[in-house]
Amino acid sequence: MSVLSELFGNCPQMKIIETFAENYNDKLYAADIVRMTDVHKATVHSHLNKLLSEGLIVKKEKIGNIQLYQLNFDNPKAKMILMLESYIVSERLEKLILEDAENETDVATSKISISESVASNTSEQVNAL
Repeated sequence: MSVLSELFGNCPQMKIIETFAENYNDKLYAADIVRMTDVHKATVHSHLNKLLSEGLIVKKEKIGNIQLYQLNFDNPKAKMILMLESYIVSERLEKLILEDAENETDVATSKISISESVASNTSEQVNAL
């Protein structure tokens, strides 16, 4: 489950909003969204219309019959969604980095203990000779 869906539920509209937030620089079309979210095509079109009417997304160019959409950077709600997504992702990365650093410290401490133990055993073996 993705970041925003964890907070607000794994409903189709949240999956679609999250897809736009995660791909905020990209222009997406309905088939992209269907593929990325695993939400039925009719449901995607229904939610795209809702998001358009709320101003969260905007229509971009049309290529043949394919309409491209993008997150509306001028919409305050869209900006808040991006900031929230970014904040949560950065918090998770920071947590992973700290955990990784702790693991590296534990490994380094273990290596030092092993080295000291080996040195002590070697010294004892030399003295025994």
